[in-house]
Amino acid sequence: MKIAVLITCHNRKEKTLACLSSLMEVLPNSEVFLVDDGSTDGTLAAVKAKFPQVYIITGNGNLYWSRGMYTAWNYAIKKRSYDYYLWLNDDIELYPIFFEELINCYNLTGGNSIISGLIEDFNQKVIYGGYDKHKNLLHGTGALQEITFMNGNVVLIPQLVVDKIGILDPKFQHDLGDVDYGLRAIKAGIKVYSTRRAIALGYSNNFCRVRKWNTNIRDRLKILYSPLGANPKINFYFRKKHFGILNASLYWAFLHFINFLPDKLVAIFFGNRYCDKF
Repeated sequence: MKIAVLITCHNRKEKTLACLSSLMEVLPNSEVFLVDDGSTDGTLAAVKAKFPQVYIITGNGNLYWSRGMYTAWNYAIKKRSYDYYLWLNDDIELYPIFFEELINCYNLTGGNSIISGLIEDFNQKVIYGGYDKHKNLLHGTGALQEITFMNGNVVLIPQLVVDKIGILDPKFQHDLGDVDYGLRAIKAGIKVYSTRRAIALGYSNNFCRVRKWNTNIRDRLKILYSPLGANPKINFYFRKKHFGILNASLYWAFLHFINFLPDKLVAIFFGNRYCDKF
């Protein structure tokens, strides 16, 4: 079984090393393609020293998650063919059963599927994996569950899926690339499923991309259009692609509307819905 593991990282040395350690304990013979996107905290040297077998691709700090993963994937497919590709976020620690659960779930589907692993926090609460068509986060039930909106934290993708729909869309810089890939798969007749239980420990990123509080309009728009914001151009592209131009146009208008409103009015109309939640 030939497995290519795809990871991108930036300035999370200890978490990146912990993630790689948990991976190597289970899949020591996998080929790992790590994009270090301009880290300045010694990540690159630490990975080379501890895991010399890892293929490292360096970025300039402007790739972010989705383009970093695209870069790693593009590098891997040019090297050789693989049976499976495994996406990993560098801030998760894999449980010893993680790959057994992923491959068993894949086999239960009969193939032609993608499996997204459920990730839990330190309180054993599921925080990532995927959402159903009603945008409800899926939790471990002991059974396979269909995903509509996929998270890319730990995802197993067979070569046959890549043959059908290709790799990540480089148009996406940070977020939405994983959701887009899942929706593309579904449109191509490929089912996306969650694992039956949590397979890794992770951290929740509870910051709001849509709007920042306690700042002026100029700064809010600057953050909104940044890679870590809800960039209206990227969101328009994503929504037009999957939900039509009307949906895309309305959401583009909404993103600007909520950022032009002062904090007090946003609080009246939306409460704390568009606040960072820590």
